[in-house]
Amino acid sequence: MFLFPETLVLLLVGRLGFGVPVHGSFGAVVLVIVLGGAAFSGLGLLLACRTQKTETVSGLINLLTLPMWMLSGTFFSARRFPEAMQPFIQALPLTQVNDALRQVMLEGAPLAAVGWRLAILGMWAVASFLLALRWFRWR
Repeated sequence: MFLFPETLVLLLVGRLGFGVPVHGSFGAVVLVIVLGGAAFSGLGLLLACRTQKTETVSGLINLLTLPMWMLSGTFFSARRFPEAMQPFIQALPLTQVNDALRQVMLEGAPLAAVGWRLAILGMWAVASFLLALRWFRWR
């Protein structure tokens, strides 16, 4: 529910405040954002489905997000890490969101060019939701 208004604000601030262009299709940008949101929603549900305390969920979220922030190209290039780490880094959902948005928005890449990134995001979304559904405590 909050994904679209937040995204719209971020895109407007990026465009008006910093001159960030959107060279690619707006539909492709929306699809990357929706799939990224689904992947991260699934991960959040998966982390929360077995815990009993809010503090535990907060710690698990930090345990998951901090490595993604450091490795996924959010603050500095993921390509700077050793070659042996690249398969792990490329499997992270945040890497795929970051790189897909950069390709579509800054380089004008068509949807087909980021299709494999969207497939990875889709796999994260489906797998995390299915595992969370299976492991959820129904009491």
